Formats: sequence, structure tokens, C-alpha cells
Amino acid sequence: MSRKLTIALMASVAILSAGGMAQARQAAPATPYYSVDTKMADIFADPAARAVLSEFFRKRGEAAGQPEAPPEEQAATAELIKGLSPRELAGFPQANLDEEALKALGEALAKVPAPTASATGAAPGAH
Repeated sequence: MSRKLTIALMASVAILSAGGMAQARQAAPATPYYSVDTKMADIFADPAARAVLSEFFRKRGEAAGQPEAPPEEQAATAELIKGLSPRELAGFPQANLDEEALKALGEALAKVPAPTASATGAAPGAH
């Protein structure tokens, strides 16, 4: 009788644990594909992420009273910073990225879905 009780208790615990794990999986938010720790080259490679980044910095520059840089200057800057993440870039005063700005950029980037292999030429998740 004791063995049957032990087996029944173990089965109950297993069922409850499985239910709890399913709830935990449902409650856990999906990890965003892009963040302020993603390298700029990976953000530049995805047109949707690049558009979010461009719009973010355009608005930041506009708010700071800075004129938009010509395309040649933008390309040179992109080449220079492609190995950095926005968080690393924030270490440079010229980037105009404080903690509040990083948070806003992170929230904007988190909304960009993962690219498809055809959008970037690379396999999804290869950032």
C-alpha cells in the first residue's frame, strides 16, 4: 500500500510540475532578436532594423539641433562603428547615447522581428 501511495504522489508531483513548467514557458517573454548589445553591422544588414536605427538617430540629432550628415559621412561613420554595439557606442560622447536613450533604442530594436534568410542573405539567428 505504501508503494502505491509513493507512486501516486510521484505521479501527482510530475503532473503538477509539468503544468507549472508549461505556465512558466507561456509567461516567459520571447527574447528579442535585436538589442543594444547587437553589433551595428548586424543591425545595418537588416533593412527593418537599419530603418529603426536610422529613425532613432535622426530624431536624436534633430532634438539636439544637429543637421543630418550627408550620405558620404553617414557611410564613413557606419564603416567605423560596424564592430560596436549601441551599448559600446554609448561610451563615446559624440554618439549622444545616455542610459535613457539606450533604453529607448533597446525597446525600439526589440520590436524588430528576426530577419528571414532571404532578407539578409544569412541564416536567422546568426548575429
